[in-house]
Amino acid sequence: MATTTGLEPESRTQRPTALIITILIFAAIVSSFEATMMYTALPGIMEQFQATPSSAGWILTGFLLVGAASAAIAGRLGDAFGRRNVLIVLLLASVVGSVVSIASDSLGGLIAGRSIQGLAGGLVPLCVGILRENLPRKNLPVAIATVAGAAMWGGAAGNIVAGNIYDAWGWHYIFVVSLVLALVTAVAAFLLPPATVRTGLEKVDWLGGILFVPGIALAMYGINESHDWGWGSGKTWAFILGGLVVLAAWVAWELRTDKPLLNVRIFTNRKVGLTLIATMLVSVGTLGMSGYVGQLIFQMPTIAPVGLGVSAGHAGDLSFAIGLIGFALSPLSGRISRGGRARNAFMIGCALGLAAAVLSALLLDTVVGFVISQIVLTGATGFMLSSLPNLIVESVGEENTSEVSGFYMVTQNAFAAVGTSLGTMILTHNLVPETPFSTRHGYNLLFIVVSVVAVLALAVASFIKRGTEDEVGEATRAEFEADAVAIVPEPI
Repeated sequence: MATTTGLEPESRTQRPTALIITILIFAAIVSSFEATMMYTALPGIMEQFQATPSSAGWILTGFLLVGAASAAIAGRLGDAFGRRNVLIVLLLASVVGSVVSIASDSLGGLIAGRSIQGLAGGLVPLCVGILRENLPRKNLPVAIATVAGAAMWGGAAGNIVAGNIYDAWGWHYIFVVSLVLALVTAVAAFLLPPATVRTGLEKVDWLGGILFVPGIALAMYGINESHDWGWGSGKTWAFILGGLVVLAAWVAWELRTDKPLLNVRIFTNRKVGLTLIATMLVSVGTLGMSGYVGQLIFQMPTIAPVGLGVSAGHAGDLSFAIGLIGFALSPLSGRISRGGRARNAFMIGCALGLAAAVLSALLLDTVVGFVISQIVLTGATGFMLSSLPNLIVESVGEENTSEVSGFYMVTQNAFAAVGTSLGTMILTHNLVPETPFSTRHGYNLLFIVVSVVAVLALAVASFIKRGTEDEVGEATRAEFEADAVAIVPEPI
């Protein structure tokens, strides 16, 4: 096992680049496929176990909560103990989760299996770190964009593949597919370059991890349950505020410890902070609201003010095909991002997101027209999701890549959930009287909000510093060291 004491940017693996990228594409697909694979099976599971929607919803919520914690912590553990090592552990944990789910004959057992599977939420930050550690700089932006695009496509594949498997053989066989996919990827991961273990990180701040996990879980649970409880519910805010209090205690602890599990001081860096703000904005709008409402418009009946009457199966097929376009555009985003220009690719994504919102509002009445708007939306999503990890890579040193990428993933998922909930609230407050259908005005209002948020994201992106990886890295390290000196409290 290789050991290093700092950055070694010119030290690169002799493994073929194509092999590394291919293995990591499969790892990203495992994560995103498992995140979405149970959506289509949920109604049938509710019927089989005579479960309420809130009880069965834990099949999804358990995965999301564990996935959020894994995304943040796994990246840091990978930076400390070797990214390949932790990647393999998470893939094997996913296999265990699938086995538990397959063997389950109760709702509780299924929820437990899905929660174990949620550890796969930490795979993508590790993938970004492995790419940066092993690929030449000239290939890195395209490789990161391609892996991020594969994750987006894997999420779309989860719905359609799992839906067809469920119709043919039942929900148990969805886990058979996820088991095989994770196991094959875990075996292939041993072909990745030997893990780099960094010295100086042997003392892991486990207390920081213990505080962080319930904090993010409580806040995420409140956000996700706001779909059912509503934003005016005391329960919603009790969980969210409770989580924020725990997270505040966690931040205070991390600022006082010498070797924090998650180094919050790095977020005082200007470029990191602006990148996360931009992530919040597009996650609420383009990734949250727009992503949620597309399937709704496809499948709503034609008797509704807005609805195209497409069957669930055909809507899934359309989403899958459109997702392929987004995956195909990801390498283009990577090429634009070369030389410290990821900001440019992100701004293109914001502009496409704005265009998609306008087109969606104008082309609601025909399947062909709305498909055109969704193709533009997928292009926006592809550019955003592939450029944001590259912005992280430009912003931090190699030793912090997976750690900060994990925070980015948590931010994206949390604010996408907020966006979905806000979109639901807008449509619910604009129903046709005595019907479950939202008015045209409600949909227009939703797309106006998405447009405004896209413009705000463009404005934030305009302040993100451009520059080559070397220039940005040196500036970031100097700024981080200065911030660390300023923030660390004096001993009493």
